[in-house]
Amino acid sequence: MHTLTLLRHAKSDQSVHVSDKDRPLNERGFYDAPIMAKRLQEHGFVPDKMISSYALRAETTAQVFAGALGSELILDKALYNVDEASVIDMIRTTDEEIQDLMLVGHNPTWELLAEYFTASDISMPTCAVIQITFESTWQDLGKGSGKIIYFDYPKKV
Repeated sequence: MHTLTLLRHAKSDQSVHVSDKDRPLNERGFYDAPIMAKRLQEHGFVPDKMISSYALRAETTAQVFAGALGSELILDKALYNVDEASVIDMIRTTDEEIQDLMLVGHNPTWELLAEYFTASDISMPTCAVIQITFESTWQDLGKGSGKIIYFDYPKKV
């Protein structure tokens, strides 16, 4: 059994005049990220591998989660400005020894991935975390092959 965890970056500051890749978190993003990381940690999750987009807002969010979960963080340019088909290909090439894979990135791709794997209508606000479990190998993941086992976001009651 494999678990894929998708984390959408926390709220970013769109008022600063920098490139999209260099956009930082805003005050709410800095507030939400540690709260959500603690909630995921309390859920008992520790990823075998954690990979993040190298965009500043994703990297900053991922660093907070990596610290809370005690995970090593890998930055990957391929997760920035990427379509869902490319991420699916990346997931399918994951080593089978990796049971729990966590990816940190951006919408709309993260919502599309969650919908593809679960055949559900999913809305992922900033700093949302969804865990999807699969009975198959990484290579054999397909549309609707996953089951949601955890879904949380900052404003969830």
